[in-house]
Formats: sequence, C-alpha cells, structure tokens
Amino acid sequence: MENLLRLLIIERDLNDAEMMISTIKSAGFAVRPERAEDQDDLLEKLQKHAPDVVLCTLDSEPELGLEQVMSGIRDMGRHVPVIAIANDANQDVVDCLALGAHDMVRKDRPDHLKLVVTRAAEAQRHWRQLKTQESSLREAERRCKNLLDSSRDAIAYVHDGMHIYANQSYLELFAYTDPDDLEGMPIMDMVAKEDQGTLKEFLRNYDHAPEGNESGQSVQIKLKNSAGESFTAQMEFTPASIDGEPCTQILIRSQANTKELEQQINYLAQRDLVTGLYNRQYFMERLESALGQATQGKGNAALVELQIDKFQEIRDQVGVAGSDLVLGDVGKILEKHCGQNDVVARFDGEAFAILTSHWETADAEAFLKAMLKDIAALICEVDSRSITCTASAGVTQIDENAPSANELLSRAAKACEEARKAGGNQAVSYKPKEGEMTQRQLDESWIARITEAIGKHRVRLLYQPVVSLHGESGERYEVLMRLLGEDGQEIPASEFMPSAERTDMAKVLDRWVISHALDQLVEQRKKGKETTFFIKLTAGSLQEPGMLPWIVEQLKERRIPAECVVFEMKETTVVNHLKPAKEFVRGLKGLHCRFALDDFGTGLNPFQLLQHVPADYLKIDSSFMDRLSSSEENQESIRQLTDGAHGQNKLVIAQHVEDATGLSILWGIGVNYIQGNFLQAPSEKLEYDFTSMS
Repeated sequence: MENLLRLLIIERDLNDAEMMISTIKSAGFAVRPERAEDQDDLLEKLQKHAPDVVLCTLDSEPELGLEQVMSGIRDMGRHVPVIAIANDANQDVVDCLALGAHDMVRKDRPDHLKLVVTRAAEAQRHWRQLKTQESSLREAERRCKNLLDSSRDAIAYVHDGMHIYANQSYLELFAYTDPDDLEGMPIMDMVAKEDQGTLKEFLRNYDHAPEGNESGQSVQIKLKNSAGESFTAQMEFTPASIDGEPCTQILIRSQANTKELEQQINYLAQRDLVTGLYNRQYFMERLESALGQATQGKGNAALVELQIDKFQEIRDQVGVAGSDLVLGDVGKILEKHCGQNDVVARFDGEAFAILTSHWETADAEAFLKAMLKDIAALICEVDSRSITCTASAGVTQIDENAPSANELLSRAAKACEEARKAGGNQAVSYKPKEGEMTQRQLDESWIARITEAIGKHRVRLLYQPVVSLHGESGERYEVLMRLLGEDGQEIPASEFMPSAERTDMAKVLDRWVISHALDQLVEQRKKGKETTFFIKLTAGSLQEPGMLPWIVEQLKERRIPAECVVFEMKETTVVNHLKPAKEFVRGLKGLHCRFALDDFGTGLNPFQLLQHVPADYLKIDSSFMDRLSSSEENQESIRQLTDGAHGQNKLVIAQHVEDATGLSILWGIGVNYIQGNFLQAPSEKLEYDFTSMS
C-alpha cells in the first residue's frame, strides 16, 4: 500500500497522541501507529521494524527526550526522520535540528504537522528507493561481470578492431595468461593469414548493416593462438557497450564439457591460497551485497578487521613460509567461530576481514572476545618451534545509515589500530570521535592543506645519495619531497599521501617535485657534475594523458639530457595500474629517460612484471634489509633477486642500508648500488663525497 505510514509516537498524553494520528490520517495516509513509553520500549520497537516517521513531543520533564530518541535510532542502525512536537512557542527549532530532527512543529498547528509529515514520509520513501536502486545496480554489475568471467564460452569486447576486454575462457582459447597481454591487440592478429581477407569482408558488411539491427552475425574462420597453432571456430559478433561507449562483443561458443575445470577456476578466483579463506576480491563483493541489504532495512551486519599482533617478530623467528603456517592456523580459528552465513577472508598480509551477523555491540564484543581468547591459546608448531600469538580486532556496524564500503573498511581499520595501540589482544568497536571526518571530508581537507602548503612554500626537496658499490663514476641522488605544517614541522607522508592519491593532488605534487628537481639538476650541471636524479611518481601521473608531453617540455626548456633522470614507481603501483604503466614506461624510453621499480621483490613471481614493464633499475624492498647480517633467508632472497636481475641486464639498488655489516654482505652478493642513512640521511644539500666509496 503506497500511502501506508508506519508511525512511532513519543507522547505521554494519549488524547494528544490520538489527535496527531487523526491529523495525519486526514492527509490521506493509512496510519499504522505505535507508541513508545520509555527507552527500552523504543529500542524494542525499533528492533522489530523500521518506522517511516517518528513524532517526539518536547516535554519539560520527559521520560524519553529528543536526544535519547535520536541516540536510540542511531544505536539500532535505523534511518528515519524525527519530527519534534513543541508544546509552546519558546522552544527553538534550531536546537531540534542540531540534535538531528527532520523538523519541529508546534502542537497547536495541525495544518503544519500534515505538511511536514507528508514531506518527511516522501523523503524517507525516496531514500529507500535510492538505496534499493544502488543495491540493484551493484548487484547487476557484479552478476554481469561474474557471468562473463565464469562463462565457458570465450567472450571478448573490441573497439575499433582492438581488444578492450577478454574473459578467462577467451584467454585460455588463445593461450594467453594475462589479460593485459591481449588488451589493445588487433582482432586481425588472432586470425590465420589465409582467412584475414574473409574476416575483413565480413566486418565490412557488418559495419554497414542497417541501423537498429542489434542481432548477432557470425562467421566461421580459422584462428591462431599465441603459440601460432591454428584452429577453426565460429565467431559471433553482436553490438554492445562498455561504460557507455559502443563496442562489439565477440562470442566463441565452448565445444567441451569443462564443468570440473570451471569449478576449480571459480574456487581459485575466490580463495586465498595460503589460508584457504576467501580472498579480498570476493570479500568486497559480499561486503557490497551486505551494505545493499542493510541500507534497505533488510538486515544489519558488522564488519571486523582482525590483525595478528607483532607479526613481523613471528616472521623474523620462523621465516616467510613458517609465518604462512601461523596465518593458516589463525584462519581455522576464525572459521570455527563464524556462522554459516558469515564471510571470513584473508584481506592483506596479516590482516583478516569478517562479515558477520553479530552486529549489536554487546553481541559483537562477546563474539570477538571468544575468538581472541582462542587465538591467544593457540600453539603453532613450526619446524620444532612452538609459536604463540595474539590478535587485535576492530568492528563497525553496517546498518541503514552505513556509508560506502571503503568508508566502512576505514572505520574498521581505525578501530583495529586503536586496539593494537592499546596493547593488543582486544577488540574495539568503532565510535566516531567528535569532529572526526569521513574519508571524503578528510580528502577535501588535505587538498586544501596541500594547496596552501604549495602556495606558501612549505614544500621542500631533500636528496639522499645512491652510491655505486663498484666504483662507477657520476653522482646519483634520490629526490624526496617533504610537506611542512604551519608550525614548520614535517608531516609524515603516511598522513597526507593516501588522500593525495585518492584525489588529483598526487599528480599536482608530482609535477611540483619534477619541476623543482629539474631546476636543481640544471644547477648541478652548471657546476660540471654528472648528476642523475631518481624522481618518484604516483599512480595519478600514470592516469594523466598530459604528463609525458609535459615532461618533454620541462626537459627541453632546461636543455637537460633525459638520461640524467630516472623516474621511479612502486611495484604495487605498477601492478595495480599495469596497462597505463606499460604505456607510460614505453613513452619514457622513447624520451631516453630511465625507469626504476621501487619496493621490488615481494610478489610471487616479481620478474614476470619485467616482461611488461622493462625497468632499468630494481630497488629491493626494504623488508629484505631487516636484520640482514643475521638473516640467512633475507640474504638468500637478495642473492636470488640480484642474480635474476643481472640475468636480464638490470641494475640492483639496496635501500635502507643502516650499518657497515650489511654493506659488506651486499657487496659480496653483487648488488650494484646502495642507499640509506648509513651513508647519509636525506639532506637539502647535494654535498655527498662519492669518491669515499672508491
């Protein structure tokens, strides 16, 4: 019934309550009223179902005041407009709005009450429709992607004859392993030479098909895979679109029964291989689904982030392989405590994520307390060593008022960090602190602060030497950027860079650093010094089409040889933005600039990345330098990375060198360059004596 109105009234006088109900009925609503007498009664009624509108009378000595009502609605995870009913003209509407009320109406103005209730009910209806549509859109997009990815039929999308998407079956049919290897490849390259004319003729007729003809057309043709092997297939072409842009769908129907293989692929696509738990990608899909349910009032949930305390110490004791066994044992405890409908995932490193129905505060705390107790009692046997550990957890509610999935993850992470800083082995429920900003507000704040810092010259460059272990000539420095607060103190990059990288500020900072670094490089060359700068770039620069032409102009303007500049990106940035990174590095090589991969070596097969992004320098991840003199595992890892790099004519840089012992080990392994505070901390001056290492 469209005009049905579930009404919850907080009013001591039954006659006044009946008068309000009668007034609202006269506005054309079929009213289903309930009355709450105290806080417990309010919470009980809110838990049963979500009202459409709440009326709360402002009594001088209330058993249930407006502030308590608003607090109760928040605690129960409901989204509902509250209309304050004033007994006299002295009560201030601003005070009511400040507490979160939708509006305030005087009790002696029933005509006003009808209008405000009608508006509030309409707003609530639109809010619920919006949440339903958002959820439906997310679910439709997820289902479409899953259908394409899991289809046994080979499916690809092409635009202007180039591949822009291919599902797993299509990749396997043509013997490719990486979607990026196929992306941008002309469809004609997949056709045997003798049949290319046939396909061209077919496509010419297909392009000139009558407008509005949306049916598929097919052609039987001989194709070839990446190994050059030929096979015949029926290709079906159908008009389609991706992100609103027109394209063509290619379908090659499967001829084999691959049900068992499909099940294996689906399992691997959803699972973390170390723990057997769900992986991050699948968890995010389930989180979006739970968010959609909750925002429509169809059931609340809770999001938990759980991290093993002091995990680095465990890894130092038993190595990477041994620490993986600890992760697996902890994962089994999480699964044991979670219900059938809960979702447990290994999220990242030593962090786990849980989506659970234990959403009420007391229930969630009891649920996590029992889980953390079992983790603390766990004894892991690793290579005849008994390893114990504890964990910290943060939990946040997913209810009708829940923000985006990313903001929920941010809240759970904040609560988990709070538990960890308090000593670990405990759980903390997220409670927004007074004045705490959402991620969006935080980003907007940092945009303003960074812009102001640039305008007021509170951004500066530091330089740290990169020194050859084998007596090569020339000077090399890594360029580091520092942001200063109004008090002149350095702001850690971990505070502002996440916001900068989520917005356009990262590429603004990149341009500032490049411009000022090149000015300094000009000064060095005037002094007759052969100086090379390593300059960091963020993902924002990869996604800006104008960055490469701008770099060209900056080099030309200053008449600096491009070989003097090495642009540097983190391995994770390149992996997460592989296609634009490939194009960007190709452009850099065209300018004769060189490229370095930072934090290299932590992936399962790091050298596979070099097939796509031909780096000149590999900067070994700093985690391999931890306790280098006593860790044979780290020494062996660096040796393998160095040998592999030299086998591909790449130069290796070891970062974070902190003592002379590590220096001699790295020299013996064959590392080309070193960098770290043992040589010199970052400085505003370029005065390092490079002859001291000769």
